[in-house]
Amino acid sequence: MTMTRLLFVSVIALLVMGSYGAPLEAQKAMPMPSSGMDTMNMKSQMDQMRAEMDQVQALMKDNMANMAAADAAMKSHMEAEKASMKSQMDLQQAMIGYLQTMTDHMQMMAGHMAMMPDSMDMQKKSGPMMKKDKGMMDDQKK
Repeated sequence: MTMTRLLFVSVIALLVMGSYGAPLEAQKAMPMPSSGMDTMNMKSQMDQMRAEMDQVQALMKDNMANMAAADAAMKSHMEAEKASMKSQMDLQQAMIGYLQTMTDHMQMMAGHMAMMPDSMDMQKKSGPMMKKDKGMMDDQKK
């Protein structure tokens, strides 16, 4: 059992050393900006990053302006569509009113025709008379 404990403690010690040893090695491998050349390199990288950020900001401003223009155009289009629909509805209402007036007028005329005395007899009489009148007109032409 003591042998197992000794082996277990040794494995843990190696693991702990391995986990702490790796970051130190990584720190040693990373160069420290000690020379003037590294500082100049970092400065140029920072300038390049600033230029890229300025480009991104300019693109974002352009996109925002384009979106605002698109929103204004869409709003104008929607208002025009709304006005067109209102005009179309007014036209339809006027047509319905006209058709209703015509229907009422036709019903009124049918009612008057039904109330006329012997309206059917007059039509029967007028048929032969028209033929007779037509014959008289033919005589007058000769």
